[in-house]
Amino acid sequence: MDDQNKNKDFSVCTYGEAKTGGGQHLEFICRPDDIEYVKHFLADNIKSVDIPTTRRVSISHGVYGRYSRYNVVQHKYAGGGYGPGCGGFIEVLEIKNPPEKRHGIVLYEYINNLSSFTEWKTLENAKAAFVERNNSEEGERLAKLKGFIRSVNCGPFQPWFYAIGDEELIGDFVFPEGFQDDPVYRFGKKFVVTYEGYAEVKTCMGVRFIQKEVEDHYPSSKKLMIFRLIYWDDGSVTRDDCHQYRLENPRPLEEGEMWITEALLNFRRMLSGKTERFEINFTDGNKFVGRISKSGNKAKCPQGKYHLKVYFKGKKRPLEGWVDFKPTLKHPNVINYTKQSLKVQDDEIDRIQILGKKVERGGKKWSGVFFNLPE
Repeated sequence: MDDQNKNKDFSVCTYGEAKTGGGQHLEFICRPDDIEYVKHFLADNIKSVDIPTTRRVSISHGVYGRYSRYNVVQHKYAGGGYGPGCGGFIEVLEIKNPPEKRHGIVLYEYINNLSSFTEWKTLENAKAAFVERNNSEEGERLAKLKGFIRSVNCGPFQPWFYAIGDEELIGDFVFPEGFQDDPVYRFGKKFVVTYEGYAEVKTCMGVRFIQKEVEDHYPSSKKLMIFRLIYWDDGSVTRDDCHQYRLENPRPLEEGEMWITEALLNFRRMLSGKTERFEINFTDGNKFVGRISKSGNKAKCPQGKYHLKVYFKGKKRPLEGWVDFKPTLKHPNVINYTKQSLKVQDDEIDRIQILGKKVERGGKKWSGVFFNLPE
């Protein structure tokens, strides 16, 4: 090792995960700029590493415990639930060593064998959401609370922060053990899944085969039923009865239908405010065009100062001046905001003209349908 590497500063570090050339799963700590170098080095040069002890954290859930290979601290916990599963819990977790591209502060819910979690900017935000969630059955309200980042529906999957041993992480989930190879429903393959007449493109995560005895036509006789449970990347599950064809069964996405996936990606970009228009060109010369129509009072305005001229019906002289505007969900548009501020009816105003504006740098602005509210 040269002197330059010997004296490198490790005061700023990040956590990472990788596999050695022999397939051993490892967790490591390094400088942020070195994470890809360490991954390639372990894969190309190291077959295995002997670790004297393996640390696993057990998180208490009432009388039960749950293990994780990460350094997890449980700050809040409440048990409860109802229905067929007869129970569940909600907890605030701080994962002190999350791998790259994963957030370490979550509010996790496990109710009736289904799970989900939300990510929060700070531990205080997550604790406040915990109190709000316990006092309300409306999970949608969490997205409006301070510090909310995003929500993940795990369905029957295990969330990444409860991985143990050398289990693989696939996105937000732990790749489940016991998934069987299937000639049709293979991991990573895209399918068109239809439910109640609505078709959606999903990625297969794996399949489980289930066998159980059910009563035949006569109570005294039974027959063996075999069916698949197909797990999708969005946390949903489809039951496929083997040897029984139905029109709504998932079917593989044809190569010529890949434009559907491209359209969905562009649509999500448009909803997130990255673009306001996109096109998909077909081989027969036709074209699919998607765009956001922003007109009238529904158009969003960025934060700033607006020079307005308000014309009233029956009056010759308009009202003119500058207005300080900050968008909210109730008033995303400076026109609506001005009408509310003037406390007049729509039929009293002939028109409102925007003569000029000074947009505030870094101010709140439209970000697609996921509108940014001021905190």
